[in-house]
Amino acid sequence: MSMEQFHELAEYVVEYFTEIEQKLGLSVDMKYVYQADDKQKTLIKIIKIADRYAVLLKADFLISFNEDYFDVFDDEAKNILIDQELALIEIDYEKGTKKIGRPDLITSSGVIKKYGVDAVERANKVRDLLTEQQADKDAETRNNKKNK
Repeated sequence: MSMEQFHELAEYVVEYFTEIEQKLGLSVDMKYVYQADDKQKTLIKIIKIADRYAVLLKADFLISFNEDYFDVFDDEAKNILIDQELALIEIDYEKGTKKIGRPDLITSSGVIKKYGVDAVERANKVRDLLTEQQADKDAETRNNKKNK
């Protein structure tokens, strides 16, 4: 990778991101470092910094932007893409840990257009609930076999 690919992120991009992040009203103080990545294939990418390096950088997450994308996207598209990335941050208040999770709605645009977001979300929740119930049932069956 070329060192020219990565450089300091423009201040106006940092300010834009900060404004959106502050609107979320997270109850935990999040610390970020910023970087521009000229070859990144997405507008924004958030990466959890390994604990070993988080101490040195005094940050929890690395926020990287492709500035070329930022300059051509309209505000609505930028807001949606930034919100989507920020929504992946998971905070475990009991353990005091922060991580990047998986999206809770994975589907195709054709399915969204056909059924709508609410219906797809509801179907995914039912699927997840049944999967969880099946896992509980399997665990109970294993425990019963051990106890015999």
